[in-house]
Amino acid sequence: MRALLALMIALAAPSIAHAQDPAPSAESTSAEEDAPVGVFARVIVDRTVMRSGPGAAFRGVRSARRGDVFPIVERGTRGYWFRVELPDATHAWISGDAVYTHELSADEASQGRFLPEVFAPAPLLQATGELHFGFGVLGVNDPNGFMTIRPTIYFAPEIGIEATLAAAVGEGGRLMIGTLGGLVNVFPDSPVVPFLGAGGGFVVSDPNADSFLLQSGVTGALYAGGGLRIAFRYRITLRLEARAWAIYDENRYVAQEELSAGFTVFF
Repeated sequence: MRALLALMIALAAPSIAHAQDPAPSAESTSAEEDAPVGVFARVIVDRTVMRSGPGAAFRGVRSARRGDVFPIVERGTRGYWFRVELPDATHAWISGDAVYTHELSADEASQGRFLPEVFAPAPLLQATGELHFGFGVLGVNDPNGFMTIRPTIYFAPEIGIEATLAAAVGEGGRLMIGTLGGLVNVFPDSPVVPFLGAGGGFVVSDPNADSFLLQSGVTGALYAGGGLRIAFRYRITLRLEARAWAIYDENRYVAQEELSAGFTVFF
């Protein structure tokens, strides 16, 4: 009987000890979420230039505005400069005189950005130009393979002039396209940037079948369309686009639709 009683006490002891352990409170969980994740530099001047090295003689790579926050990677061995990580996971140097250093929680460091581990603000605010390489189809009912290079020069993050050099190849022939037009970006500091464009130019047609959409020669072209840029970390930007084309001469016109996607490099 005594042996049975001792066995029952031994089995019950862990459960009693577990019941006596206090459950984690909401306050402790909140404290863990608000725990500092590192030392950050907060910009305290209206605007400052971030550079490729720890000194004013190094090339400027972008600008920072009051309130911007960057995690500090290291302090320079010369002068009062910090190497910080940018939202796109690249690095730059910022003067210690332009920032205030302090600890932040993960929520404060993200500054409300959606999935900062994946997405980054588009580089449009610092860019003077863009070079896009795209592939897709021209024409929905009778699609032709399509590839394009689109360089853009920006007057402001919201407005630029874009050129299109493209080729479309199908069973019936080939098209060479050259155009120039305007480009308007909406929310240029967002990870997802909608854009609109319109313009015109010329098309050179080289048919090898009577059923090709154009006869041989040079014709005019007009287009209008838009799409999305999706910016990721490490300066990777995906561009999705749809355009409506009107290819015309003095006798008729042909309507075509472009669906394309590709990657963009900013400079």
